[in-house]
Amino acid sequence: MSITVCLPGAAADQVDEAVADAMAPFEMDGTREGELDIWDAWYITGGKANGGGFNVLPGHERDPRLIRSRRWDRKSERLPNDFGWCAGGPRELLDFSASHEEARRLAEAAWRRWHELPPADPWKVYRDRAEAEFGWYDGAQVSADYRAQPLVRAFDAYLRTLPTQRFWYWFLQGSDPVEDVGRSERETFVAEEVAYALRRRNVLTHAERLVVRGRRTGDPRGVPRSRDLPARA
Repeated sequence: MSITVCLPGAAADQVDEAVADAMAPFEMDGTREGELDIWDAWYITGGKANGGGFNVLPGHERDPRLIRSRRWDRKSERLPNDFGWCAGGPRELLDFSASHEEARRLAEAAWRRWHELPPADPWKVYRDRAEAEFGWYDGAQVSADYRAQPLVRAFDAYLRTLPTQRFWYWFLQGSDPVEDVGRSERETFVAEEVAYALRRRNVLTHAERLVVRGRRTGDPRGVPRSRDLPARA
């Protein structure tokens, strides 16, 4: 699960402490409602290309205020950002709107291209054959045969021409495009792919509310917070 944590500007010099404080009300401890038990471990990530982080506005790629990923096993160790990417930073350094608009255009183009091509069999056809011929028709052959279909091969080739480098690795990379693209309404497909592209469906706001795919969880106000951190707006 990926969560975007919104912090006040005053927390810039103590990001790790501020994130820990913001996440504390959602730690799994068995004492609160289930919808508040979200995580049992976390770390800051997103600085790698296609890693689900943030795009940096051109000209600010070397700004020292950009946040770098931490090692999952050693949170104090900061990792270098790939050029043009970061794990977070001041809003004025991050490119939000261009990424969203571009992801939508690319997803719409992929949907249109799929519907211009001839039909193909869904993954289930090959999976069922593998189950029926257990031991003779393995998973590697299932995948190879499925992706060798002219439609799937042509669609895969088209996707490789799209400039998806700014987005998360799984953007437009569904395992079964026959189902994911071919049997989805355009708006449904585009909305789901844009959410995958940006990995910002889950947002922890200043008001300490976690928005999960557009649905607010319970309000954890009243949970003790660290007193030496700046208050949230």
